[in-house]
Amino acid sequence: MLQQQRRAALKFDRLLALVFLLQRHSYLTARELAERLQVSERTLYRDINDLSLAGVPIYGEGGPAGGYRLLPDYHLHIAGLNEDELSTLFFSQGQRPLSDLDLHTTREVALAKVLSTLSERGKQRAAEIQERLHVDPTGWNFPVDDVPHLRVVQDAVWQNRRLSLIYRRESGNIITTLVDPLGLVVKAGIWYLIGATHETIRPFRIARIQQIDVLQETFNRPEGFHLAGYWAKWCTRFLPSYPVTLQISPDAVPRLLQLFGEAQRSRLLHSAPDASGWRTVSLVFETAETARATVLGFGPTAEVVEPRELRASVMQWAASLLTRYSSQTRDLSNLLSTNETES
Repeated sequence: MLQQQRRAALKFDRLLALVFLLQRHSYLTARELAERLQVSERTLYRDINDLSLAGVPIYGEGGPAGGYRLLPDYHLHIAGLNEDELSTLFFSQGQRPLSDLDLHTTREVALAKVLSTLSERGKQRAAEIQERLHVDPTGWNFPVDDVPHLRVVQDAVWQNRRLSLIYRRESGNIITTLVDPLGLVVKAGIWYLIGATHETIRPFRIARIQQIDVLQETFNRPEGFHLAGYWAKWCTRFLPSYPVTLQISPDAVPRLLQLFGEAQRSRLLHSAPDASGWRTVSLVFETAETARATVLGFGPTAEVVEPRELRASVMQWAASLLTRYSSQTRDLSNLLSTNETES
């Protein structure tokens, strides 16, 4: 019974989303509607038929570019937003997390309701919320962080409250700084605070916050600041990228997919294996040091093809590692021999 109720609720939301989409756009093709609602075109045609039987004036136009429209004077209003719909407004970008949570259709309904029913103040508030949380769905070769301070940071972002941070830089140095919290970005499970200091606007990785105090004073947001635009520019300008070409054995494939995500399988493993099962893969790391550590972790199941300097660095570190362990093995052998002689 619960499953049937859930399916009925999802269909009802989808039908509402379909009507609101046609209200917002004067004309959409069947393919565009199906893609936005994440259903097959066959399901879309059934939904349109159900709406027509319910008296909603949807008209179709045939031909290769055929699509659907509403009668110009038809307008549907629904004033309330439920909790799920309101929460999905926080996602300014990144449809993938919403699809994973089965909230993509809910978001379409919520946005349509906001655009068609909210007061000017309500619309302004919705825009403010979207400017304070950005989801970047693209992958990143980092493990997911523990973020015990996330809730405090989020509250400060919503309330425009200045923060005092004790923060550990990537180098390990500890700094104390005042920050105006402008927004949050989550990239593949890694949370960042985008904050304005007295010097600049910069990201702070929330997992590196050692201590946080929320101050009573508030601040004014910089004019013209847009969170998603700032993040895109920052990634382009400041995020280092280090492309690497590897040859990997079949034994390395599970580890590779564990690091980069099962969803990347087709991209990572697009090349055919050779006679021995090895294949060539192209990866992008944050730095040469990160690439070297990852390759060494693969052991004999991966070999660097390019760049040559990374190949040389891996060989040097592997040789140093072998020397280190060989020395310890000799020491252990000498100790065992001494003990046997004494006994």
